[in-house]
Amino acid sequence: MYAVLSKMANGITVCYSEVFPDQNQDYFHCKYIGRLFLVADSYCMNPDCTCQEAVLNFVQVYPREDRDDNSFMIRFKLNGRGYKIHERGRFNKREIQGIVMHFTSDGTVLERLNERYKEMKEEVKKILS
Repeated sequence: MYAVLSKMANGITVCYSEVFPDQNQDYFHCKYIGRLFLVADSYCMNPDCTCQEAVLNFVQVYPREDRDDNSFMIRFKLNGRGYKIHERGRFNKREIQGIVMHFTSDGTVLERLNERYKEMKEEVKKILS
């Protein structure tokens, strides 16, 4: 829990799996044109912040390439109205757009991200009380 508190104090987002470890639901999966991505979702733990965003880190795990730049990171608006690219790795803007659109296309991911955001905000209240 110290790591979570340290990140909170420094204004760093905290990965959902750090607060709620469960091997069955730690990460999202995204299959896109023959590639498999694990998607880690992180959230702001400032109880006073109303950012309504998730930081999503997409890591390509298949086909496995021995490269350090096999991931990209975005800040995704939880109302579904856009995102900002923070790190591109070896992915270009159009590629990222296609992957993100595919990942969020059915609506269930957006719903789940919002649920997790609420869970994280509730957990920080418990931690600080």
